Amino acid sequence: MKEVRAIVLGLLVLVIIAIGISIWRRPARELKHLSGFRVEVTKNEGGSRKHVSFHIPISVVARAASFIPISDFGGDWTRDWSDGDITARDILDAADKSSPGKPSEIERGRKRIEVLADGAAIEVTVKDEWDKAVRIRVPRSLVESLSSERHISPREILRRLDELGPGEMVVIHDRDDEVTITAEPR
Repeated sequence: MKEVRAIVLGLLVLVIIAIGISIWRRPARELKHLSGFRVEVTKNEGGSRKHVSFHIPISVVARAASFIPISDFGGDWTRDWSDGDITARDILDAADKSSPGKPSEIERGRKRIEVLADGAAIEVTVKDEWDKAVRIRVPRSLVESLSSERHISPREILRRLDELGPGEMVVIHDRDDEVTITAEPR
């Protein structure tokens, strides 16, 4: 529990610093749909349920993105899932095979990856046999850039996230514990 407190305190300090910097210089005006992101952490410990929630303004995220020393993301990235490799191209192919409400599946060892195309977004859900699941909703353009089809800048990633609009972006579920990052509307 002390590690969780230290991490939350560290994140809080970073958020306060980022808020100060974001007030100093506002982000680009093209971010019109989102006010920020709500991060919620729920943990069961010793029979009691602990809940921490905080809001990160979009201006803080935009300012932090401007500090990233990378001008664009791209290339042929692969991800090691312990039992086999999966590429961004595999995710795009699975998204193309999915139909509304029915995800396409990729199986690698003991993990099952469900991919669902949803307009300009791709929803990726990774599940394993120990009741752990991670669900991520990302812009298709980001996955395309990682599959080396094109490059994308951090500013463009934020613009695409803004275009996706409000909703859950990341949900990590580990038995009784859960972390959720939700994009909030303006």
